[in-house]
Amino acid sequence: MRKTTFEAPSALSLIFNIIRSEGLINRTALVRKTGLSKSTVSLQINKLIEKGLIREVQPEGAENNVRKLQIELVPDAGYVVGVFLGIYKLSITLFNIKMEAIREMYYDLESAIDPAVINPLIIEKIEEILKMEKVATADLWGIGLGFPFPVDFQQGIPETPPNLPLWHQYPLKQIYEEHFSCPVLIDNDVNVMALGEGYSGIAQDEKDFLFVKVGNGIGAGLFLDGRIYRGDKGSAGDIGHIAIDGESRLCHCGNQGCLETIAAAPAIARKGLEVAMTGESPLLSEIYRKNNRVTAQDVGDSAQRGDMYALQIIRESGRNIGSVLAKLVNFMNPRMVIIGGGVAGAGNIFLASIRESILSRSTHLATIDLQVRFAELKEKCGPYGAGRLIIEEIFSSARFSQTINDYL
Repeated sequence: MRKTTFEAPSALSLIFNIIRSEGLINRTALVRKTGLSKSTVSLQINKLIEKGLIREVQPEGAENNVRKLQIELVPDAGYVVGVFLGIYKLSITLFNIKMEAIREMYYDLESAIDPAVINPLIIEKIEEILKMEKVATADLWGIGLGFPFPVDFQQGIPETPPNLPLWHQYPLKQIYEEHFSCPVLIDNDVNVMALGEGYSGIAQDEKDFLFVKVGNGIGAGLFLDGRIYRGDKGSAGDIGHIAIDGESRLCHCGNQGCLETIAAAPAIARKGLEVAMTGESPLLSEIYRKNNRVTAQDVGDSAQRGDMYALQIIRESGRNIGSVLAKLVNFMNPRMVIIGGGVAGAGNIFLASIRESILSRSTHLATIDLQVRFAELKEKCGPYGAGRLIIEEIFSSARFSQTINDYL
């Protein structure tokens, strides 16, 4: 018989997390929402006030009326950092415990190929941001990181990154925890982006959605029943290596016809270069003569300017992605499919092709209320999701007592 396990939240963590999610709330509402007695609620509130995590405030127009006092978080009681690494970009955001962004920084990179170079850089930039905002390292309660490769979530180490082999089994969690002496969680970029949209973006009201990143690679974050689904080892959602029927192009993973090698940014750029060099696309040919290269963004921009060959490339990419997503829609029946990543900049032509392919290949019941939308947060999606990754961990029922004992 399958063993059922659960952990009931303590009264203290239950009350704190209701305050965290509700914003301003009074004691009477907390009694109603928790089902706890007035005396228990009052005792736990007083403990949280003494710890400096919450405070009671007087609403406007209710001066000197104790019965109308409301409770809120003390935002600067502690801080977390969200880090998001791309192949050529790094984003870092400092949040207070209310998940308000205090400082957002974005950096261009030559390449993320060498972990021995990139990780000291990330540590240096985190320290710079803390110094800018006069936040002591002791007030940093946790760091969440999103990286562009498969991650063993439990151990916090990369596992056979196809594009960045030097990162394989690099001890990331250990490095950051030892340096900053705070909890650290590491996840792949797509899961982190899904968290960003799920908590702060377009999917805040959705319990079941699919986030799809289309950039140098293609991956999916599965948000099911209000939580990220990672699978046994954290590799759930690796849709970039699902084979496309009739395609035989060799993928860097060693297989043939993978979606990623057919429809991701490098494939779009490759196809754009081909029509530029043959002269079939005058617009892309002009870009090639000027820059001596063609990027996926060039193809997307040309498509939006009406170039027939660029349009065809973008539509073909969208159709191939949609054909894979249709299988996932039939399987998991999400309420929403969100498209993010650099190729999302190709615009509505790209989105329409994905949507058309999903609708034509999925069952009516699975798509009757399905929304296919672009991500709302754009470049903020990654660092916001990374911040959410760690804050949900440090305030979880399992870790709440340890968090307040360690930092307060």
